[in-house]
Amino acid sequence: MEFLRKAIRGLSQYLQAIAGVPNYEAYVAHLKEHHPNETPMCEKEFHRTRNDEKYGGGSIRRCC
Repeated sequence: MEFLRKAIRGLSQYLQAIAGVPNYEAYVAHLKEHHPNETPMCEKEFHRTRNDEKYGGGSIRRCC
């Protein structure tokens, strides 16, 4: 049963990565390992900044 749970979680993370969904847990783990003196953003702020980076900070960029 544990194998199935890990497989589903791995598949979920893989699909989210393909879709461009940012992973907050990976961000926090990276920060703890490589930047231990920095305070991580809260999850809401993390997703907001990633959305702004992806879509231009609230300004809609499209041709039409």
